Amino acid sequence: MTRTATRARKKPARAPAGIATLVEAWWTTVLAGEADEPHPIHGDRLIVRLDDGTLKVSGEVQTSRDRDELLKQARARVGRGINEVDSSALGVVGAKEKAGVLEQVLVAAFPNQETAELALKFVLERSRTAPRQKVILTSSGRRPRLKSIPEGFDADVRTYLDKGRAVLVLRVDETEAYRVRGLLEEDTRSLWTVAAPPQVGA
Repeated sequence: MTRTATRARKKPARAPAGIATLVEAWWTTVLAGEADEPHPIHGDRLIVRLDDGTLKVSGEVQTSRDRDELLKQARARVGRGINEVDSSALGVVGAKEKAGVLEQVLVAAFPNQETAELALKFVLERSRTAPRQKVILTSSGRRPRLKSIPEGFDADVRTYLDKGRAVLVLRVDETEAYRVRGLLEEDTRSLWTVAAPPQVGA
């Protein structure tokens, strides 16, 4: 019996390079039995292993749509060393919470505006989130208005801006906040990241 296990390990993020290309490359390494990187979208919540011709997909994805797309990709590889796909242990995180009710504001500081813009692009591509608000604040020689900053964080934000840093503000659905914050903290190497308590969406 041949058993090849693929478990995600956290690694430093690469620059955004087209998510479809990254996903295709990831599947190639899975079928070759050499994958040791997290899935480009679902990260270390997803576990895939090849066991005697059966591709076993387990763990959790964020939404039912994510699950359908993932299984579509897996089934497209049947016949290439795979006889069938077993997804009985694949769950959906988002099914536990109702989207569209609560939202959270995430705030992250970066060395400069260019880095903040790259981080924003990276997070949107990896998370496939559609923020309800996205703003990059810079000092730009004048004191910016901090209307988008949650109460209690404005002093910290002002400190970073006074040092010439850039601050990224994202308002996202609460069901997506955990994943987005994880990307900001672990993959973009932000200088500082905080999340405001959830509030009822506008």
